[in-house]
Amino acid sequence: MFFMKVVIQVSEKEKVPMGNIVGTHIAVLKDVETIEVVFLEGAILATTNEEMIKPLLDEKKVIVMACKTSMELNHLNETDLVKGVSPTPQGGFIEIIRRQQEGWYYIHV
Repeated sequence: MFFMKVVIQVSEKEKVPMGNIVGTHIAVLKDVETIEVVFLEGAILATTNEEMIKPLLDEKKVIVMACKTSMELNHLNETDLVKGVSPTPQGGFIEIIRRQQEGWYYIHV
C-alpha cells in the first residue's frame, strides 16, 4: 500500500482554523502517513498559542513547524513556541520546497 505524506502551508492568521480543519481531516485517512503543517508569515504567532493549534498538536500523524525566518522577523525564540512545535531548519518556504522535492503533496490554505 502507498502511504502519502502531506505538507500544509498556513501563512495568514485568519487561515489558522482552516489549517486545523484540513490537517485533522487528512489525518484520519488510512493512506496518509505524515502531515507537516508549516506556519509562517502572519500565522506564525499561532505557534506560540496552544489553544490556536491544539487540534493539530493532538494528532499523532501531524508535525507542527514554525518558519524560522518568520520567527526571527517577529522576534520569537524557540522557547516561545508551544510544546510540540519545532522551528524549521531554514525558512518555511525552503522546508515546503524540500518536502515537495521528496514527493510530498502540498496544500496551501
